[in-house]
Amino acid sequence: MRARCLRQHSTGRRGEGQVSEDDEFLHDIRISHVMDCLADPSKIRVLARFSRDVWEALPYLAAILPQAGYNHDAGILTLVREGRMISIYPRTVMLAKALDEDDALAVLEWLRRKINEAWARRGELVPCYERRRAPRFLDVYRLLPGGNCGRCGQPSCLAMALRLAFGEARIDECPRLQEAKFARNRSVLAEWLGDES
Repeated sequence: MRARCLRQHSTGRRGEGQVSEDDEFLHDIRISHVMDCLADPSKIRVLARFSRDVWEALPYLAAILPQAGYNHDAGILTLVREGRMISIYPRTVMLAKALDEDDALAVLEWLRRKINEAWARRGELVPCYERRRAPRFLDVYRLLPGGNCGRCGQPSCLAMALRLAFGEARIDECPRLQEAKFARNRSVLAEWLGDES
């Protein structure tokens, strides 16, 4: 297993049209450790630290990320984004299945922006304090049309459900979900998975 500290790679950009550093809730996220990914040895996992404690922003982040699992009492928010597994704690974030350090930095920058967006919108959002779990692949599977038609390019609906649950596919890849009789299922999946396709 490889575990090493990085030169303080961090997210956060400053430039024209950007919110000034003083106006942001979270200035940056710094990677402190890079390790082999346990789920996929060809990928990496990283441990990163927030420039400040994000505890008070987590209920608002949970509100804008309905696909995330959230436990307010424990201060943990988990989600999958494009196949990357993200676990957010008040002072740190663990990211698994990143392709490399640049990929990890891109995901962490997305997360930093989402945290800042949630905090900026806190006056209009209803914060989430209830415990909820992220949808599991069987939850997703139950909402697929069934029939294993293969029109999505997958050998079965179960295979498609796995890809959807892990953020490796989009709901518009299932042509049958476009049919009017599956509109409600499509809507629920879009909300659960954070997929606006």
